[in-house]
Amino acid sequence: MRNEMIGAVVRRAIEHPEFRRRLVEDPKDALTSHGFALESNEMAEIERISATLGDAPDDVETKLVQLAEAYGIHRH
Repeated sequence: MRNEMIGAVVRRAIEHPEFRRRLVEDPKDALTSHGFALESNEMAEIERISATLGDAPDDVETKLVQLAEAYGIHRH
């Protein structure tokens, strides 16, 4: 279930730039406002991912696609 939830968050970040921006700025608020209810270990993983996205703003979409593939999500 963990990979599915994280994959869903990553997919949303790929598809919605505003969510992606909010995810980098305030992961908990972004997730709550989009209806995600994550367990603490999932939240910790999202916060880690969010921090890495903020480090390379020019490369965010590329990183998200790589993360999506790592979590079994493939873009169509």
